[in-house]
Amino acid sequence: MKRFNMEMNIAKFIGITAIIAGHTKWLIFGELFTNGSWHVPLFFFISGYFFNINKDLLCHIKKIACKYLGWFYGYHFFYGGITVLVYILFDRLYGKMPSIKTLTVSPIDSTPFFFSVPNWFLYQLAISLAIFAVIMFLKKKFNWKNWITTVFFLILAVTAIFLSKDNFQASHGLIKIIIRTFITIFYIYAGWLYKNKLEEKVKFNTKWLGAVVTLQVISLLLCLNKCNLDINNAKLWHNMSPVLVPFTGIYFVLFISKLLAPLVKEGSFIDKAGRNTLHIMANHVFVIFIIELCIFIIDGKSFNELPNGLISHFYKMGKYKFLYTFGSLIICTYIGEGISYITQKVKNRFSATAQQ
Repeated sequence: MKRFNMEMNIAKFIGITAIIAGHTKWLIFGELFTNGSWHVPLFFFISGYFFNINKDLLCHIKKIACKYLGWFYGYHFFYGGITVLVYILFDRLYGKMPSIKTLTVSPIDSTPFFFSVPNWFLYQLAISLAIFAVIMFLKKKFNWKNWITTVFFLILAVTAIFLSKDNFQASHGLIKIIIRTFITIFYIYAGWLYKNKLEEKVKFNTKWLGAVVTLQVISLLLCLNKCNLDINNAKLWHNMSPVLVPFTGIYFVLFISKLLAPLVKEGSFIDKAGRNTLHIMANHVFVIFIIELCIFIIDGKSFNELPNGLISHFYKMGKYKFLYTFGSLIICTYIGEGISYITQKVKNRFSATAQQ
């Protein structure tokens, strides 16, 4: 178990690198396994892998809400303040100004502050895990067969595809939340099913890798390269690629993770990054912006020339994409380490006080 947890840490490291790289227009595996076709599904898959519900359903849902919504709103309020500060200092409004609505209910549908755009993931993960917990609680209570549950989640995923709009238009409001939830709990279930029923049966060797790559090439040809899955904007292609393509990418990442697991030591940077993906996800856009400001100073540029957009619009993206990607990855990893250290110290202090 410990070794496979390291494999999952490596998988999360690869996944978070792909997410950051996607925001800097860098395809880490080229056109074969494009970042957007697997990186977000991978994280929902891993959430399902580690999913374990206890007997108290309400307590379990409460823990999910406290963990993910707690972190979400902590960062959300922080970046609301950063949005105002950047507007005052640089005359750039990245997103919407903080208000009661943007600070409370707006995040359910969209991310109003561009510095925290990736944080939609935390909100959606809380919703999806809570609903998934209810379904799995019912499965256990009524002893549903695995094939029935599999068909049920597959129907939800296919429904999400057909609910999404044509012509790559983003859905909005309640329908957007439904689409996101239906497709993401399908990936969560896939991770749970893999952990509990398929892990020993799925082979990771060159023969299977060749078959997966061949399947991926065929999928690319059939879908005319339209295999990206944009869960964030609830934009799914109107074919079955969102149900199939993410798993070829997930297999490929797990294959790499298994190869690297014996070489990666506990406490190494890769391990630390894998354990801090929540904080990396939450902070990397802002950290890239800080790196961008430093490059502006070095290049002798005026801050009046700052791009009016953030995601995929940073200064000289092509030239500095590796600096943006790995610089923010490293900084955000140690931000997460620092937060974990402080949080543990506070917990220990409260525990000591309670015992006195």
